[in-house]
Amino acid sequence: MIRVVAAEDDPLAQRAIRGYLAQVHDIELVDVTSDGVAALALVRDVRPDVLVTDLHMPGMDGIALLREVFRLPEPPRALCFTAVGDEPSMREALALGASGFLLKVDPPVLLVQAIRSAYEGDALVSPKLTGQVLRGISRSGTRPRELTDADVELLRLVGSGMDNADIGLALHLAPSTVKTYVSRLLRKTNSRSRAQLAARANAWGLVRRN
Repeated sequence: MIRVVAAEDDPLAQRAIRGYLAQVHDIELVDVTSDGVAALALVRDVRPDVLVTDLHMPGMDGIALLREVFRLPEPPRALCFTAVGDEPSMREALALGASGFLLKVDPPVLLVQAIRSAYEGDALVSPKLTGQVLRGISRSGTRPRELTDADVELLRLVGSGMDNADIGLALHLAPSTVKTYVSRLLRKTNSRSRAQLAARANAWGLVRRN
């Protein structure tokens, strides 16, 4: 069971989140708080697997919440769920370690998929936000020289949006082995999350486009 805490100040969005997740058998929504302060207290108390947070809230906003959450000894994965995907906020959230970005107008199924992806260490980004995410990491510098050919191929596959199971099939590796290699690649590229790793792969021109 994936335990989720959400931070959302819009009552309509709160009801939507509750409604979406109530129908999913493998996700338990612990609570939806209306501000970052309450969400931080709840995360510290119940230690959820995934935090879903709006980026723009009064008081402690989503960025400030992420900053505090990622200072915890064992922080949850974090998914940004927002009405407006402005590039500066997304760039900062990505740098802090956010595992995905969704818009509130995205289909509900994407929220469920994004929570599952974050829990598994993968990343899901709204198709409407891909451009902003890529631009947000475009200043990340050049590709580290110490990356091997195998590292570069793995980075390309992560950047193309493949999960560990699909990468395992492509490289003839077990998903658990892929997970280990991805964790090592995060350290080599100084990336805080799989979303940031995928964005770097795109920014470095490793992902083939049709």
